[in-house]
Amino acid sequence: MLWQHLPPPWQVAIEEAWTAYCHGSLPHGAVVTDAAGRILSRGRNRINEKEAEGTIIHGQRLAHAELNALLQTVWSSVENATCILYSTIEPCAMCVGAVRMANMREIRYAARDTTSGGTSLIDKTPFLAKGRLHVVGSENPELEIVLLAMLIESALSTPAYPLKEAWAAELATGLPVAGELGKQLYTSRQLRNWQAEGRTAAFVIDQLAEQAARLATV
Repeated sequence: MLWQHLPPPWQVAIEEAWTAYCHGSLPHGAVVTDAAGRILSRGRNRINEKEAEGTIIHGQRLAHAELNALLQTVWSSVENATCILYSTIEPCAMCVGAVRMANMREIRYAARDTTSGGTSLIDKTPFLAKGRLHVVGSENPELEIVLLAMLIESALSTPAYPLKEAWAAELATGLPVAGELGKQLYTSRQLRNWQAEGRTAAFVIDQLAEQAARLATV
């Protein structure tokens, strides 16, 4: 099963992504770890959430998972340059900039975002280039398909957004299995049913991995 083979930082980030989905926001999750992999903070996309505690950003387009994870990190207790940001989806330009401002050195993401991913910008300005950010992306193809399918389903479910089909299609660029699975999830409302049933992130990931494997053999 896919879930049991994922390192703890990815499991926690995915749990945040599923929680974000269950609260009506995009299924994005993130964690900050130290060099040894100890989780220092966690965050989720909260763009559609109306309430949150403390310094958590919510209810606006800036409420990204990565920003919320960064804001919850107690920087006085860690060495910034050795910390790592794990993000389920490739961070956007804003979040890449925030990682650089935090003087971190490494970003790891599980799924590419061909619509708004910003990691290609790290050498485009002197400030970003001097940060020497190391980016590691999409190391697990099976996980990438599952996470993109969830995001595609969420995109297609976005109400009153006339370009949602184009958005979903672009997300699936190069990964047709993710596109097909995302469409099936949207039509069947399977994710919504699992949400209503209180299913865990582990259950969702393993079930979707099996469905993606079947689609890949068709």
